[in-house]
Amino acid sequence: MSDTTSNGALQAMIERAGRITAEEAESLDVTWKADEGILVPEPSASLAIQGGADGRMVTNADLLAAWQHALDAAGAAGRVEEIEAAQEAGRAVRHSDAHLRDRAGAEEAVRSAVLATGVRDLVSDDEYATLTAAWRKVLGEV
Repeated sequence: MSDTTSNGALQAMIERAGRITAEEAESLDVTWKADEGILVPEPSASLAIQGGADGRMVTNADLLAAWQHALDAAGAAGRVEEIEAAQEAGRAVRHSDAHLRDRAGAEEAVRSAVLATGVRDLVSDDEYATLTAAWRKVLGEV
């Protein structure tokens, strides 16, 4: 981490992720999935013959690019703690009291916001905004 303030901010985000309510988790999940621009292939006979559809495909190129850049930048800068903080935040959502059938979107929203916050100095304003959008919409400022 670059300084203790960043470390404290990330720790606060992890703690907040562990306290999300079911309603917040559901809203994060829905918001993130909408932001992903998910495309689910239509079932067809040819897909069935080939073993079925591969599942959902994320079509939001900006989101994918921002995530990849943040991850690459963190790795190149040796910012392992920030990557680990993002992983820990996802686990905090998974183990929170907010019981959902599918928390994948909530976990991804939290991971991306924590990573973006941890590497704020390494990503553009647009990338930061893209990666923190769901968190800011549902939980407030990061």
